Amino acid sequence: MGGVLHPRHMGIATHASFFLDRPTIGIAKSYFRVDHKTVYVDPDNVSGSFTDIVIDGETYGRALRTHKDVRPIFVSVGNHVSLDTACDLALKLTDRESHVPIPTRLADLETHVAREAELKARGVE
Repeated sequence: MGGVLHPRHMGIATHASFFLDRPTIGIAKSYFRVDHKTVYVDPDNVSGSFTDIVIDGETYGRALRTHKDVRPIFVSVGNHVSLDTACDLALKLTDRESHVPIPTRLADLETHVAREAELKARGVE
């Protein structure tokens, strides 16, 4: 996760916002435990439902269900944006083809392409 839902309380989205001077949000497809013990509570099986992920009394992020009958995504603020706004953006940027927002999905697909190219360049098939 790129936002504050991160073991160091500063993932890549938070870090990038300092250099970009722009609002950023962190979105992940799976839950990355911050303290190796905190687990999230599954949101209701309804599009747009969420549960907050609270650690030591502080809200680090949300488990957000983008569609019915799909796994939730994990949203946190990067910087200069509220958690409510981050979740609203995630929902607006998610289409019917996937349960993750389009920019996250495209970045994930591109990562797979780059990984394949790297393996091929190393001669690993």
